[in-house]
Amino acid sequence: MYRMSVVEFLKNREMGERHGLLAESSVYKPFRYPWAYEYWLAQQRVHWLPEEVPMADDVKDWKNKITPQEKNLLTQIFRFFTQGDIEVNDCYMKEYASVFGPTEVKMMLSAISNMETIHVAAYSHLLDTIGMPEVEYEAFLKYKEMVDKYEYLHQFHCDSKEGIALTMAVFAGFTEGLQLFASFAILMNFPRHNKMKGMGQIVSWSVRDESLHCEAMTRLFRAFIHENPTVWTKELQDKVVECCRDVIRLEDAFIDLAFEMGGVEGLEAEEVKQYIRYIADMRLGELTLEPIYGIEKNPLPWMDDMLNGVEHTNFFENRATEYSKASTQGSWEDAFAVHDAEAEGTSAH
Repeated sequence: MYRMSVVEFLKNREMGERHGLLAESSVYKPFRYPWAYEYWLAQQRVHWLPEEVPMADDVKDWKNKITPQEKNLLTQIFRFFTQGDIEVNDCYMKEYASVFGPTEVKMMLSAISNMETIHVAAYSHLLDTIGMPEVEYEAFLKYKEMVDKYEYLHQFHCDSKEGIALTMAVFAGFTEGLQLFASFAILMNFPRHNKMKGMGQIVSWSVRDESLHCEAMTRLFRAFIHENPTVWTKELQDKVVECCRDVIRLEDAFIDLAFEMGGVEGLEAEEVKQYIRYIADMRLGELTLEPIYGIEKNPLPWMDDMLNGVEHTNFFENRATEYSKASTQGSWEDAFAVHDAEAEGTSAH
């Protein structure tokens, strides 16, 4: 794949792309990408902190209610959970922040990046609360299945237009949008059986954040290829599909490792594998590509039921998932509405 030089990249920004996604804003308004501001606002309206979630019952569950198989499953997920979001946040800070120019787009990216730091702190809070030692934060390096996932993400960089598109596809579509959802599904199975409900609240908020991030970043992806149609070649499209298959393969191995002691109440490894293929087809569609797995019905319908309802209200005192500190008007769905009337893939100048 062609890699443009730094000089050529800067020249493109200065000479040929004064009004595109790679061009800086000279003034705050008018926005060139108003939808990006709406995503910034949606994320800011649903800010949360891990300390808001009571975890006392989770400690009791971990000590007294969780079976050895369940504890091993959770431990394997936890070992890579925090690191996974560190990798995602690094992509926002090191890759996206270095190439995208419009102020409203940078606001969106910084809001998402900030929320990734909340996720990192929240997952760490969960591990610390149940008493996992700090050595577990590097334990993933001892497992090939986790190291393979970790190393795979390090090959994608925004050092060319093709690289920008591919990096967005892999991180938005297949990391935030797919890989994390395997772990989310496994973890959300516990509160539906009245176990680890504090963990369930943290995960349910994280799922809603990541869904917003995936929607925002695939929107940015479509705007980018709309502005740069010559980038979206058959070769690059095939590469994106290949990356999707790679992520599925890596995640299958990770799922097998996590379920090494067998299934748990309400969930088997094969169900999670089918679920991520269902999610993969959805993400490919958001990247303007055709599905490759043909799974049209959600293999884990209870995930939708848990995440769409007002979950854990009795346990979480007066707060439900759709809370908004910034506004008392509208619903969660309102907060996440992002101008569906606008044509998908346009840059909304």
